Amino acid sequence: MASSSNDPDSLVTLHFHDFRVERMRHWWTLLGEDDHADIVGFFGKFPPFMRLQVDRGLLEALASFWDPTHCCFSIGEVDLVPTMEEYAELLQLDRPFSETPVIPIQGPRSNRCLEKYLGLTTAVLRPEIARPEETWRKANISLDLLTKYFSRSGFPVKLARDFIAGKKGWKKFRINAFKIAFAGIFLFPTSAGRIDLGVIPIVFSEGRSIIPAILCETVRSLSYCRRQGEGVPMFCTQLLQLWFCSHLRHFYRLQTPYHFERHTVSQTVNIALPFTGNSRDWASYLLDLPLGEWSWKVTWGPAVWKPWTHCALFDGVPLPGVWGCTGYYPSLALRQFGGVQYPPRLGDLDAVTFDYIPSEDMWRLLSRVEVIWEGRLSEVVLIEDGSPGDSSVASDFVEWREGWTPFFTLRPTVRPGTSHSLVSRSLRVSASTGQPERVTVLERELEEAQTELLSLRLARAAEREASAARVESLRSTLHHNSVARAARDF
Repeated sequence: MASSSNDPDSLVTLHFHDFRVERMRHWWTLLGEDDHADIVGFFGKFPPFMRLQVDRGLLEALASFWDPTHCCFSIGEVDLVPTMEEYAELLQLDRPFSETPVIPIQGPRSNRCLEKYLGLTTAVLRPEIARPEETWRKANISLDLLTKYFSRSGFPVKLARDFIAGKKGWKKFRINAFKIAFAGIFLFPTSAGRIDLGVIPIVFSEGRSIIPAILCETVRSLSYCRRQGEGVPMFCTQLLQLWFCSHLRHFYRLQTPYHFERHTVSQTVNIALPFTGNSRDWASYLLDLPLGEWSWKVTWGPAVWKPWTHCALFDGVPLPGVWGCTGYYPSLALRQFGGVQYPPRLGDLDAVTFDYIPSEDMWRLLSRVEVIWEGRLSEVVLIEDGSPGDSSVASDFVEWREGWTPFFTLRPTVRPGTSHSLVSRSLRVSASTGQPERVTVLERELEEAQTELLSLRLARAAEREASAARVESLRSTLHHNSVARAARDF
């Protein structure tokens, strides 16, 4: 059972489902080169993702380090933000971010579009569509249905009656089916073997970027799991792991620079992790890494980044997703773009965070999000070549960062035989040079100081939770009043 999220020492427990990866890989091999080009043109260089082994311990440690308030991974002195620009570069999707993200519009339910995109009759589709309440009020279908009709090298003649127009258009329907399955299994997974039909507007919205939706559901799911202490990762875990590992020097040294070769994904998938273990071991390992073993910039990025850092109407960037909307703060990632890190612009996430529950309020909020998106701005002061190492951080950022209470702290433990204990490197050096008594004293002082610090953080965390509870109570009251007023007006 997961620990309470109020405990800063609690590690997040993730519940991974069997998402039928092998079946998707087999299906991919049955498609032709033209089919591959069509699919890659939309999703990017994703095929190697199907070979990437997700490390459960690493993902649980990352979920534990996630800070829902600042939308970043806070690991000791290192703050890393998954960004739209990095995700787009990693997938090698060259479409500019001037494109509008996929924003829901009022129209027929997703399940009514299945006939159009799959060519199957209503008699076949209707019994296969499930609408369990726990699936965030979205209809879903099984992967079995799609593989039965489309995971084939040729048209299934014996099933011809199940198609509206028989064999006509089957190859196009097969590509559509693979896109739906890939989006529902890899990018936006919900439950084992099921595909949420909320992915259909994402897959078939031509001329719009899928990156905001991918990042949105990553942020939403991580924040939910961190606050609850457990949950199902309803985002592309392979993409997150590959992105994060690219910020470790271990990978940076082995990856080919972007301007030499564009095989980042396949290349990185083949690089072994520098460490393996459970979530606690991973957390200790990452906290123990010196700054020199981290890389702010990824090797596969462009020579000069041009990121969106905030919006004219919101100190952040909104992210419309599949099942809801949220936002994030790319101005906390300026070092990742080769810029000087200043105190980030932190807007009110509540203004752009909501679930997609059809109502007048939802459509009004979505309209506002679209207006906010159109006012994106970029504000980065690039670090000049030859500048000293400490020039990447402004003095006022250091002061701001010192007042930051992390969501997660790992209680210090000193265990015999553990190579990545939380005892500082300087202490271990002293131990190896014949000063065991001095080390013992310093270890005791360190534990006392860390215990005192933990108590202070717990007190601050309790204050923060109390404030959050008050805010939530006010929001709930406001919501109920709005609903009651709407009912009266109706």
